[in-house]
Amino acid sequence: NLMDEKTELVVQFLNRLWNSLEQEPMLAATNDQQRSEARKAVERAIFSEVYMAALYPNQEADASRDVVLQQHIARLAEVVTPNHRDLKIPRRYQYECPWPAAQAELRRMAAFKMPADKVHCISRVSSIIMNLLSLAGDKSVPAADDFVPVLVFVIIKANPPSLLSTVQLVDNFYRDRLCGEECYWWMQFVGAVEFIKTMDYVRQ
Repeated sequence: NLMDEKTELVVQFLNRLWNSLEQEPMLAATNDQQRSEARKAVERAIFSEVYMAALYPNQEADASRDVVLQQHIARLAEVVTPNHRDLKIPRRYQYECPWPAAQAELRRMAAFKMPADKVHCISRVSSIIMNLLSLAGDKSVPAADDFVPVLVFVIIKANPPSLLSTVQLVDNFYRDRLCGEECYWWMQFVGAVEFIKTMDYVRQ
């Protein structure tokens, strides 16, 4: 479809541009880390120019979809507590509630325009939550069942804008490069967003 074609054009352009840059004598003398940083700088420059078109390839339809979800989350935020029937966060993990540091980091995600930077932001959010849960659990490593309800709670309370379009942006432009721990955290985040879509406004 048209969206896939637009995405493919941008991906092809980035690849062609980077392949051309790698032929430059100035880059030939650099090491892998320097080339990686150079590539990030190039991608940030490109995405700063095409960001709105990449974030909302279907324009008003995408923006409207995001607003509907944001309104749904705002209603959830009024009723959801750590003890909500869909979360049931154990009391030992509730001392840091509402996890303001994780909320603050999540709210920063909208400021990043490059898909990789958004993924890294979610990794930082996840690390903050895991560290706080570890401290509350007497240094024991929290399981996914401990982590996900807190992530859901943090997303609801932070209610970042353009959630669905952000997930789509990463899927379109960064999916093939997701790997390791950042892939795991991103998939947890996507799953949490999907779960939030199914929640209702019961005060329990």
